[in-house]
Amino acid sequence: MIVSQKTEARRKSPKRVAVIEAATEEFWSHGFSGTSMDRIAKVANVSKRTVYDHFPSKDDLFQAIIDEILERVGEMPSHEYSAEKPLDEQLLAIGKTFAMTITGRDFMKLSRVVISRFIQAPEWAHNTLKAHARLRQDMITFFKAGTKDGRLKISNPEKAAAQFCGLIKEIAFWPELMAGQKPISARERNLAVKAAVEMFLDHYQTS
Repeated sequence: MIVSQKTEARRKSPKRVAVIEAATEEFWSHGFSGTSMDRIAKVANVSKRTVYDHFPSKDDLFQAIIDEILERVGEMPSHEYSAEKPLDEQLLAIGKTFAMTITGRDFMKLSRVVISRFIQAPEWAHNTLKAHARLRQDMITFFKAGTKDGRLKISNPEKAAAQFCGLIKEIAFWPELMAGQKPISARERNLAVKAAVEMFLDHYQTS
């Protein structure tokens, strides 16, 4: 227990956080190959030794950025299925939580850095499958419960969760991430979620 507390304290240390933030900015601006540990140390306002004390290599530092995404996904509020509440109301809550997470400034920035690296080194892609799985797990559990309750007709909850996420990401996430469009407004984000819920239930809700 003492070891885990020390590990957690080290992970949350201000200097380590500063290094990750600096690395994210540098990877975003200059790409993985164009970023040096020296430059990261300078931007983070720490010594090069401090950088290497926390991250033995640039690959380790990049993995830490991926871990940040995984951690933020893990902090998403959960939504348990309720047989009494309307399905659209419950799905709106799930969809809004998902949309707010993926459109957050830090999450968007981290995602852009990670995706740009995957283009150069596809072997890194498997690391983010965990993030996508966590993002959809709450939905999968919900869809299974709704189907068992007879209110949904979903034979493949995993596929349905991917579809629901895709409906939201197509409007709220990909245009900014890949096309450089301005961040979506809260109103636009909520409308995207509402439309996704309506289309989803139109296909999967029992009559």
